[in-house]
Amino acid sequence: MKIRHLLPALLVSPWAAVPVVVVSGLGSSDSGLASDFASGLFFAILLALPAAYLGVACVGLPVYLLLRRLNCASPLLLCVIGAAAPFAVFFDPHRLREGLVAGACGIAVAAVTTMLLPKESHNAP
Repeated sequence: MKIRHLLPALLVSPWAAVPVVVVSGLGSSDSGLASDFASGLFFAILLALPAAYLGVACVGLPVYLLLRRLNCASPLLLCVIGAAAPFAVFFDPHRLREGLVAGACGIAVAAVTTMLLPKESHNAP
């Protein structure tokens, strides 16, 4: 499989982190849902989206290629790794919510990635 077959998954899947960040911030301030939605969308695009692209490029793609080479790239395993990696990076015992939201973003990105990955063809050379 060539890298160009993976491009749709690599380019689109990090956007799955945006709704997770927006929803996680709703109701977190006293200024109302519209303000929470707007600030959540702003910070999701400003911070979460670049972090998701970086995570997919630095962790997700190499892990997927390694698992595929070992013939164990199942969607469940990809989602577990997708949740564990950002959770481990953003985990802080005093601010557990940040780690949980990062893990949820990782699950969302990994789930969308598995849906967009090309299906393996056993007849292909």
